[in-house]
Amino acid sequence: MITMHTKVGYKVGYKVCMLLLLLVMGAATAQAAERADTIKLRVMTYNLRLGELASLEELAAHISSFKPDVVCLQEVDIHTKRAMCPHQNGKDFISTLAYNTGMFGIYGKTINYRGGYEGIGMLTRFPYINIKKVPLPNPQNTEPRVALVVNCEVGADTLCFAATHLDVVAIETRNIQANYLCDLLQQQPYPVVLAGDFNARHYTETIQKIMNKRMAPMTNDDMTFPAWNPFLKLDYIYTWPIDQWHLKHTQTVQSLLSDHLPIVSDIIYVKKR
Repeated sequence: MITMHTKVGYKVGYKVCMLLLLLVMGAATAQAAERADTIKLRVMTYNLRLGELASLEELAAHISSFKPDVVCLQEVDIHTKRAMCPHQNGKDFISTLAYNTGMFGIYGKTINYRGGYEGIGMLTRFPYINIKKVPLPNPQNTEPRVALVVNCEVGADTLCFAATHLDVVAIETRNIQANYLCDLLQQQPYPVVLAGDFNARHYTETIQKIMNKRMAPMTNDDMTFPAWNPFLKLDYIYTWPIDQWHLKHTQTVQSLLSDHLPIVSDIIYVKKR
């Protein structure tokens, strides 16, 4: 026999169930909106020391172990012959690394060297839309330097990834190159991630007065060089626009496969509504 109390209980139970269902649906909707409004990336930068201290297969396995979305590489050879690393003679670094990591490989030559090329590279798991190699200013006529600027499809969005390796000799040249890079990348219509070996200590004008003010740093102050006893920080990751990127986590990886320590940063881009 159904009593009045039973009917009331059914109604209360029904309302509670509906309220819980609405709360769950609301939370799911909020989570979906959050996912739609953010892009999460794992970015790595790594100076390979021309492969002197490890095989390309070892470097590829090391890179793959971190499951990065984008890797900016410096001191990348193609078909060179070097006395310091004869085990790499004639090898195509970027093609071999791309093959062994399963990522897209992109290369930018900086100089001709002993039958081949030295330059910078990029590995990305995202399909690229276009690639531009940009020569950097070189007022003191030191070794040429470039930036590799790559626009990629990241889901339904487009992001700009840039790799570089700044001048190692002249402070003023580094400062000019840093400002030039900021000017160049801040003209991009897409969110920007820049990474590389800046050859500048963390307390220098290049970093403190130019890069850290004009772009958002996505690393900490851990030293990255030399790998076996690091006392210099030379490697960095930056993003732009400053107010739309957030650093979730960063690590400077202890490794002896190069003379530089790689950096891996988990970063989040927040879209404007």
